[in-house]
Amino acid sequence: MKKVYDLFVSGGKDSVVAATIAYEEARQKGIPARVVFINELPAFKIPEDILPFNPLEYVRKFSEWLGVDLVVLEPKVDYWENVKRRGYPHVIGNRWCFDAMKREVLREFVLREVREGYTKRTWILGIRVNESTLRKKLWVEAVKSNRLPTLIGGYRVEYYLPIATWTEQQVDRFIEERGIPRNEAWKFGWSMECLCMAGTPLRDIDRIIAYAPKLAMWLAQKDREVQTEKRDGRPAYILALLPKKMTLHEYIERKLRQPKLTEYMGP
Repeated sequence: MKKVYDLFVSGGKDSVVAATIAYEEARQKGIPARVVFINELPAFKIPEDILPFNPLEYVRKFSEWLGVDLVVLEPKVDYWENVKRRGYPHVIGNRWCFDAMKREVLREFVLREVREGYTKRTWILGIRVNESTLRKKLWVEAVKSNRLPTLIGGYRVEYYLPIATWTEQQVDRFIEERGIPRNEAWKFGWSMECLCMAGTPLRDIDRIIAYAPKLAMWLAQKDREVQTEKRDGRPAYILALLPKKMTLHEYIERKLRQPKLTEYMGP
């Protein structure tokens, strides 16, 4: 039986810790391992000069540190055209972003693994269930043994969640103990994955506004285009702003207009 450990890494702390744990296990068992990164940025078509960081650059660095190959997967979709047609994705009821930007990519990937001759495929995910009530419900079976068999594109895959029950403190301690390279993005407190807006909390939008104002202004501009060109003519709201009935560009522009504390402080 030909086996493989696929270490899915987003660049976040949880994913690199889970990948490191699984890699050490795979090496002890003599099972080949590789880092897999789903690069969603091309779907957003963001100009590179306004990005505060590029997650792919860090994932490359981490893969080299770990000493394994890197597989980069990219969705073949235009995020903004989908928003104009379907509205912003929401975690519950309208999470089209997962189908368009991940599910199809993963189906293609598992077919590739079948062609490569891998008969036992283990996909390592850096999921910690205590991060939200929804995750506890979704991954209740996986928590029992940290492993969960599933079907992807009709083929069996085993999800492996090495840090399913870990705390954030345990994750930070492991990073220090193993000397895992730090990602510049960690100091921002958010990742590019939240750009899909499916369940992005306002605190993450606020971080983008604070730490990457050029990116925030670009997102406001894209949202204006969405509101003007949306197929059904109705306003499109991200989930976090749905109760306020406020568009994303309205929220960002209002925040950018607010004076900062330093502006009130004299010499």
